[in-house]
Amino acid sequence: MITIAGLGSTAQLPAGVAALVQSAPLVYVRTATHPALTALVDVQWIAFDTLLDEPDAATHIAAALHATTGDVLYLVPGHPRIADATVAAVVGIAPQRCRIVAGNHPIDAYADELGFHGAAANAQWCDALVFVPQQDNRARWSTFHTTEQYSPRVVPMPVRPHAEAWICNITSGSLAGHVLAHLRSCYRPTVRCALLRGEGSVEWSTVGSVQTPSVYPVTMYVEATDPLENARTPDGIAYVIERLLGPGGCPWDHEQTPQSLRRTLLEEAYEAIDALDRADDTSLVEELGDVLLNILMQAEMARQAGRFGMEDVYAAVTTKFVRRHPHVFDDVSADDSEAVLKHWYAIKATESQGSHAPKSPLAGVPLALPALTATSALINKSKRYGMLLHGMADTAPTEADLGEQLFAIAVRAAYHNLDAEAALRDINSRYRRRVDALYSRDAHLNGQTQELWRDADSNA
Repeated sequence: MITIAGLGSTAQLPAGVAALVQSAPLVYVRTATHPALTALVDVQWIAFDTLLDEPDAATHIAAALHATTGDVLYLVPGHPRIADATVAAVVGIAPQRCRIVAGNHPIDAYADELGFHGAAANAQWCDALVFVPQQDNRARWSTFHTTEQYSPRVVPMPVRPHAEAWICNITSGSLAGHVLAHLRSCYRPTVRCALLRGEGSVEWSTVGSVQTPSVYPVTMYVEATDPLENARTPDGIAYVIERLLGPGGCPWDHEQTPQSLRRTLLEEAYEAIDALDRADDTSLVEELGDVLLNILMQAEMARQAGRFGMEDVYAAVTTKFVRRHPHVFDDVSADDSEAVLKHWYAIKATESQGSHAPKSPLAGVPLALPALTATSALINKSKRYGMLLHGMADTAPTEADLGEQLFAIAVRAAYHNLDAEAALRDINSRYRRRVDALYSRDAHLNGQTQELWRDADSNA
């Protein structure tokens, strides 16, 4: 039997714990830094402090405890049922072998100093261990595109600013570093927090200025933020959008429709692209925010109209990308980008099997794209389906040569008062109709030639 007991938050042992220690043949403690352990004289224990800074520490501790035979006592700080990842891991392996003995609630020692006598109903409690990111040496985006050292993140975020947070079992400087790095990524620096130690000691600070503790263990308390102060997570901007479009919101926003905001969505996307082209990160941060704002506005208007909500947008894109990346989220192998694309298009094909009519191979190329961008997208999709276009020069032009040719065409169109954009849109439309006509015959384009494409025009 593995008996799990809580040591509370102070040097005062909870009732009955000393007797459990005296009768236990084998005693393990999560951390040897807890002040209550000084009251256990002439008792030998084994501490897990060396594991606590490692990824998957809770799993390793649970495995070590279950590798023992006979009766074992495992002592943890605070209350064993509150914010202890190691207890959850131990019980998860074999609940029938575990017995939990209640300890003091972690809040008990600090209630008076914090000015309340019970945690808020929506308080967040978590173990500091969940802030330790998992190490993974496989290739990632930064492997190919940057010289910066890769910094893993904890996803999803263990705590969010909308409710007060209690982060328990901070037992080392390394753990404290992980906790503070995460909090500073999603909280404003002015949010108040406190370091809580045994005997009711409370040291107030802010998320931006709090120093790494020098004495352990500590619990960290972070105050809940006002929704308008929650500016570094999706919750903050979601609140702003709902206020703008909700009761008592902005009159101008109330007059807008999904169609009236269509132009601004397009403009903000172009402004983001412009910032990308200029390598201007300050502008890019702002423009990406404007794109996000438009997406959230569209989703909130749809929600109020009873069509869909942002949750549906999240769900659609999440399930689609998990489904289309079996080489990441499943056991499918894909060693290079060519294999990835092969899987991608095969999965897309299965997604359209429920339709009675053959789906156009050019589906997904938006008609609203700029004409030249649409042409590139149409041709690239045709090539993926085996469409062969003759008459192309054997030698690829340089980018400079191509630019000059395109510029010359635009100059010629302007000189003769012709709309080059409209002309290319028209040929794009004709091309789509012709390809769809070919595809409808036998649901493939493999081996089709430009001559067959021209023949199909009579049926388009």
